[in-house]
Amino acid sequence: MSGSMWQGGGVDLDAYLTRVGHHGDVAPDLATLRALHVAHVDAIPFDNLDPLLGRTEVPLDLDSVQEKILRQGRGGWCLEQVVLTAAVLDRIGFTFTAFAGRTRSRTGKKFGPALHVALCVELDGERWIHDVSFGAYGLHEPMRLEDGSRLDGDWSFDLVREPTGEQVMRFLRPEGPMEVYGFTTDVRYPSDFELLNHFCLTHPRSPFNRRMVLQRTRPEVRHLLVGNVLTEIRPGEPETSRELDEAEALSAPEEVFGITLEPGDVRALAKTLAGP
Repeated sequence: MSGSMWQGGGVDLDAYLTRVGHHGDVAPDLATLRALHVAHVDAIPFDNLDPLLGRTEVPLDLDSVQEKILRQGRGGWCLEQVVLTAAVLDRIGFTFTAFAGRTRSRTGKKFGPALHVALCVELDGERWIHDVSFGAYGLHEPMRLEDGSRLDGDWSFDLVREPTGEQVMRFLRPEGPMEVYGFTTDVRYPSDFELLNHFCLTHPRSPFNRRMVLQRTRPEVRHLLVGNVLTEIRPGEPETSRELDEAEALSAPEEVFGITLEPGDVRALAKTLAGP
């Protein structure tokens, strides 16, 4: 894809590498793709706080995304993170397209809107899923995109093709496989991101505009906060969940997810959590 579409020329690559803690060289190869994927999910959480803070827009232009994630120390929801990582990969020289997935985890629904967006990177005749922004049930490193693909390790995943032709990514947990999302590789463009962003921000059935949804994947533990319920996932163990009180929920963005909030944002979030 051209730089004009993914804006690689406009990304502050040094600031990104500092934000994710990557200190080595970068090149359009598998070692770099894997290293940046692991570093990104460890450093940058899924964060839907803007609509809860009363902001009526979540801008997807690269400058706004960089200001929020790279300079303010925030996370972002998948569309923001894809804009940023696409610009980074474009700057480094990777070849890729974007695709959309229909989330199944937590809901079990197979036919919901395709709101999640990730990248398909082409390297040496192979395709790799680069998906840094799904959160607690998502990939921690790139996964080969082919029928029957499997990613083994502390966090294991596989792909299953359904009769419709749709691929389903599954998170292989001790208690059984969880279907994460179904997808095809039909190409999506930045203009599609704007439509999905509007749905996430404004639609009454959006899962992201009424309650906190924070997620972070780290090597030793994954955390998911939905409303006031905090779920913790560790390798090889069943997940555990507990309800947070108001003070715990208010401190969770920084203490659990590493999200830096301004004092005014903390006060606004406290009002949201307190309810009407």
